[in-house]
Amino acid sequence: MKRQLLPLLALCATGCFLRPDPATVPMRTLEISPGTPGTRCLVVFLAGRGDTPEHFVRNGFPEALRRAGSGCALMGADAHLGYFIDRSVGRRLQEDVVAPAKVRGFQEIWLVGISLGGFGSLLYTKDHTGDIAGIVALAPYLGSRSLIDEIAAAGGAAAWAPHEIPREKDLPAFWAWLKGYRHPDAEHPPLFLTYGRSDRFARANGLLADLLPDDHVFPVRGGHTWAAWRRGWDAFLASPYLPGKTG
Repeated sequence: MKRQLLPLLALCATGCFLRPDPATVPMRTLEISPGTPGTRCLVVFLAGRGDTPEHFVRNGFPEALRRAGSGCALMGADAHLGYFIDRSVGRRLQEDVVAPAKVRGFQEIWLVGISLGGFGSLLYTKDHTGDIAGIVALAPYLGSRSLIDEIAAAGGAAAWAPHEIPREKDLPAFWAWLKGYRHPDAEHPPLFLTYGRSDRFARANGLLADLLPDDHVFPVRGGHTWAAWRRGWDAFLASPYLPGKTG
């Protein structure tokens, strides 16, 4: 994570100015479920700013995944804002989460991220081609209002041409990678997007949705809240794309 991105994340990720937690080494993880015996599938949950992996458990995300018929192992990674500020989020996810998972025999790794965690899931996948089998991004943060305005003014991400913008030149490069989802390849694993229609990131999420197949997008009622995120999660789980489906 380059320095130019940091002010945007600190100011825009949640709209508040809380002091971030320190970026400890290794990153804290939460083992939620070992999955069915012999599973080679792992789902990693990444929360938004101010939340922790435990919030996924409290809001029933793992339980709902199980009821839907997934046999994947489940864990949470506490990739909080401190890791973005010190530019270590990608390294810590790779060294403390993904690499150990591969050593344990997991061959299919999914990232499920909310808000800042959704951004981190996408950014990690961009920078670590081949590590991730699929992404579920719930109301992800996708950049500042000025960048979203520019993309919208161009007629959408498909028509927009990136160029260096002072103070946020990394975000146009990020969106240039997202544009690849029009014609996905090995560098663009399956991406599923859900967001509340009243979410403060709905406009930006809509621009990303335009790049994806219709059946990969799940708009739901609500705003930037756990209730809306849970509705979006349930909508994804009802789709044919359930990771680690058993039976």
